[in-house]
Amino acid sequence: MTRARHPILGLLAAALLGACSPTVEQHGQLLDPVLLAAIRPGVSSKEEVMRLLGSPSASGTFDDRSWYYVTQRVERKSFFQNHLVEQKVVAVRFDERGIVQAVEERGLDHARAIEPVAEATPTRGSELTLVQQFIGNIGRFNRMPGRVEGDY
Repeated sequence: MTRARHPILGLLAAALLGACSPTVEQHGQLLDPVLLAAIRPGVSSKEEVMRLLGSPSASGTFDDRSWYYVTQRVERKSFFQNHLVEQKVVAVRFDERGIVQAVEERGLDHARAIEPVAEATPTRGSELTLVQQFIGNIGRFNRMPGRVEGDY
């Protein structure tokens, strides 16, 4: 009986240890370094960049002269515990003619944490009390059939 317990305990221990290993997820586009090196500033066009690298992950907010290709590797150890392990952003900047001006690569060491502001944005208008809301709604509901609006 004791000999049968050892393999079962070993399998149980292996299953528990396997559950502790992180799950690795890859997000974004994996760019081929050879294709990335084929993009030449002053020579390559938007069409050529699109053919070599595909559609960008994002483009400039106010113009389309900057394209961004983003790759992230995230490890998840448990529910809601994501850890960003690696991030690479390739920015391709174009001139007004659509020719590549520059290709820049940035890693996780250039990233900045952004903390959202918890304050609420004020809205314009009057704040009605409960009594004002109640009085304002009198006569707005349950109209009698056959009556026309404004006919009271």
